[in-house]
Amino acid sequence: MTQAFRPTAVPLITTDPYFSIWSFADRLTDDHTRHWTGRRQSMLGVLLVDGAPYRFMGRTEPFEGYFAEGPALEQTALTVTPTSSAYCFTHPLCELRVTFLTPLLADRPEVLSRPVSYIFYELEPKEPGHRFEVYMDVSADLCGDEHGQRLVCRAEPGHVSMGAEEQKILHCSGDDVRIDWGYLHLVHPNAKLSMLNARRSFFKKRISPRLMEWEASEPVPFRTMPLLTAVSDRLSDVFVIAYDDIQSVEYFHKPLKAYYHTVYGSFEAMLTAAVQEADALRRACAEFDRSFTAQMERVCPSYAEVGALAYRQSIAAHKLVEADGKLLFLSKENFSNGCMATMDITYPSVPLYLLLNPELVRGMLRPIFAFARTPAWKYPFAPHDCGRYPLCNGQVYGEKDGELLPDKQMPVEECGNAILCVAAVVKADGDRSIAEENRDLLEKWADYLLEHGYDPENQLCTDDFAGHLAHNCNLSLKAIAALGAYGRLFNAPRYSEAAREMAARWTAEAKRSRKGWRLTFDRDDTWSMKYNIIWDRLLGLGLFAPEVSEEEIAVYTQEMMRYGVPLDSRADYTKLDWMAWTTVMTDNPAYTKSVYDAIRRMVCESRDRVPLTDWYDASDGRQVGFQARSVVGGFYINLLKERFLQS
Repeated sequence: MTQAFRPTAVPLITTDPYFSIWSFADRLTDDHTRHWTGRRQSMLGVLLVDGAPYRFMGRTEPFEGYFAEGPALEQTALTVTPTSSAYCFTHPLCELRVTFLTPLLADRPEVLSRPVSYIFYELEPKEPGHRFEVYMDVSADLCGDEHGQRLVCRAEPGHVSMGAEEQKILHCSGDDVRIDWGYLHLVHPNAKLSMLNARRSFFKKRISPRLMEWEASEPVPFRTMPLLTAVSDRLSDVFVIAYDDIQSVEYFHKPLKAYYHTVYGSFEAMLTAAVQEADALRRACAEFDRSFTAQMERVCPSYAEVGALAYRQSIAAHKLVEADGKLLFLSKENFSNGCMATMDITYPSVPLYLLLNPELVRGMLRPIFAFARTPAWKYPFAPHDCGRYPLCNGQVYGEKDGELLPDKQMPVEECGNAILCVAAVVKADGDRSIAEENRDLLEKWADYLLEHGYDPENQLCTDDFAGHLAHNCNLSLKAIAALGAYGRLFNAPRYSEAAREMAARWTAEAKRSRKGWRLTFDRDDTWSMKYNIIWDRLLGLGLFAPEVSEEEIAVYTQEMMRYGVPLDSRADYTKLDWMAWTTVMTDNPAYTKSVYDAIRRMVCESRDRVPLTDWYDASDGRQVGFQARSVVGGFYINLLKERFLQS
């Protein structure tokens, strides 16, 4: 019997890298809700039955020292879809369903960019004559990261908010950090301000949460943990939670607001529209979830389950803004180094966005091209990144004392990534604008690959956690595919012919004495996943015989462990995105199912309770590093294969 799907962590509120809250537990009441980094960002949900409180979300202690916090409702089900996570709870007198919905509809950027999430609930009484109320609160640790801060709280009918007294907007950058500027908002007809110590009376003395209101008159210390609260006695209702970050990112030293400002003009106008459209968006998301899930289920059931979990994670690791009338979809390297608009993060992420809105892919690429045109970039190859989130002011990877160290660059990697992403986005919707606007850069990078791409010197690739590697056969594949793609894209025979010659040479010189092809040209006793070869097939380049991929898949099948195929012969760890890409090298349903069943096992069995990791041990399912990253957008490569091979 197949085990029930148990995510390592469940997305609750997922709008961008800062406003991203998860449950790291099997049951929603087992732990505080947390930011994707693991730092506590507490929301509490309570069902009152005839005045008696029962938790359905979060914990109260150890905020205030020990006290009896009330029993937890029995959780009976959890369903994760691309845009929602729905929990079911039971009580002798009622059933409760709570749905966390973030409407990340990629074809509606004005909605995608809203920093707004919804908590819907439905109550079903089992007998008449009882009073039911649903209470929820969100605490100050969603908008503060330092206990020395003082917070300003504001209340108006149906709308409460709080944020730091001193607004140090965009004052810092980094990886394991959370926002400490802007304002957290809760919208509900009964929205109130309260203080954390009021919860004690709520649980201990059975005082109605409706009596917990606090009148804000002056800033309060962060340590007192003010609350935004609401309580409803309806059988169904919705709480709307939003975050106004004021300025979202800095783009080459110019602060930019979130994209929705270009549509609505202000945070207040956007929030009004978001509240009014709650039910309509719920219906639109339900239809999207149904359609997208049906597509994933055609691949296999495990693919659909993990794909539903990965969807919000990938999108919420970006921020959507606009500069000079064009979209910018800026990624953050969550728990790898915090880099921003990283080319080798974009490369594995693009399948989801090529499927749903190719303009978002162009929005990922524009910062790289813009930075490559600045005087700060002096190299003949493509940059790695454009800054550290949220400051998109120029590459920081490999920087020391203001200089970019040559040995810390990824020359072949990033040139290949840029060319292949441009070729893919042109194929996705036929819009050649980004290719034509940047043909000079693309040609320069293709020329670099002509000279250096076939047998790369000792350098980093996107799998930089494995260290420098010379004569990397998979990196060579990327260069060959990129040259073929460039030749096709611009009708440039010189590059197409070079790619064909390199492909024939690669097939002979990378061959193992046994089955498959090598990790490095100079070591016969090695192997690796050749995930870069997929673009030969998806872009219709025809550089390699199908037998190359078929023989490689036979090797991966032989090397398969309980939780997947190792990345290469050097270690047991794997990469979720690259393993997914190997399933489209050939049409092999048995192999595809075995890969996605293995990934599902990792998600259900790993002891590391974190948002979906893309770097883990294939033998024991333990996280090696990385979590909540956008690269899980690469998981949707199977759906992209269907689209591209039909066109």
